[in-house]
Amino acid sequence: MRASLPLVLAVGGILALAGFHGRTQPPIPAPGVPLATVDQPAVGDADRQVILKSARDFEAAFNAGDAKAVGALYTENAESRDDGGRPLTGRAAIEKAFADFFAANRGAKIEVLVRSVRFPAPGMAVEEGLLRQTRGPKELPRSTAYVAVHSRDGGRWRVALASESGAGQDRLEDLDWLLGEWKTTAAKGDGVSFAFARDAKRPVVTGTFTRTPAGKAATTGSIRIALDPESRQIRSWGFEDDGAHSQALWATDGKSWIVDGRGVLADGTPFGERVLLQRVGPDAITWRAVDRVLGDDALPDTPPVRLTRVAPTK
Repeated sequence: MRASLPLVLAVGGILALAGFHGRTQPPIPAPGVPLATVDQPAVGDADRQVILKSARDFEAAFNAGDAKAVGALYTENAESRDDGGRPLTGRAAIEKAFADFFAANRGAKIEVLVRSVRFPAPGMAVEEGLLRQTRGPKELPRSTAYVAVHSRDGGRWRVALASESGAGQDRLEDLDWLLGEWKTTAAKGDGVSFAFARDAKRPVVTGTFTRTPAGKAATTGSIRIALDPESRQIRSWGFEDDGAHSQALWATDGKSWIVDGRGVLADGTPFGERVLLQRVGPDAITWRAVDRVLGDDALPDTPPVRLTRVAPTK
């Protein structure tokens, strides 16, 4: 048994997960920043800005729990379907459904990430994107895809038809809460820091990490996380500066991200573990490594370790 394990095992696995060079996809939006503002033609720009403002108004009304303001964004006879296909017809029914939801889900918040706005016919606009919802600072965000068809109603753009789909699908945007710089002091005085950011050109989350054992030289490495276009699962790969490398699949049970990783040490010894990554506040997370194996030897689970965000999301 080695006295010193690679960083992927010593600090809970997530710090040595990395990269995926996938197919070209639209850039990842910053929270609250619509993708529709990227590479859009100038034709119809004034109407496009009105549609984008409508998306921001919906977000603000939802976060304020204002069902009446939400309803005002729909036409009188609008239709709306949730991810399960359940229909609502008419502004009054939509407003009541939101009022009931707000009463039963106090504290729920939403972010509207607009992917595109297009105008297939005069007086008609089609808006597509993601709705990302959280129900408290400790809850993991989850998203659904949406389509909203707008029509001119009394000289104003309103939603005539809306639908959601794809609840439970893996989306890289659901990891936006992990962006930023994090630090902790691990067992035996080891200093640990890592940082995550969006790749400026590709739909990838990139990261770096550093571990400084007490009285020893620092260990560094790189991380890349992306949505595998073949399996449609979040996957990550990582490399340490001594040649150790790993890869992992990410999944969530709604309360934690479960990162199932496997790798190889610089000397060729295989290792594996499962990391439980939990959000405990807006700027605090814990991770814990379980089911740890190094070669033929089982290792004890690690205790939960708390990390704090020390720099804002980029």
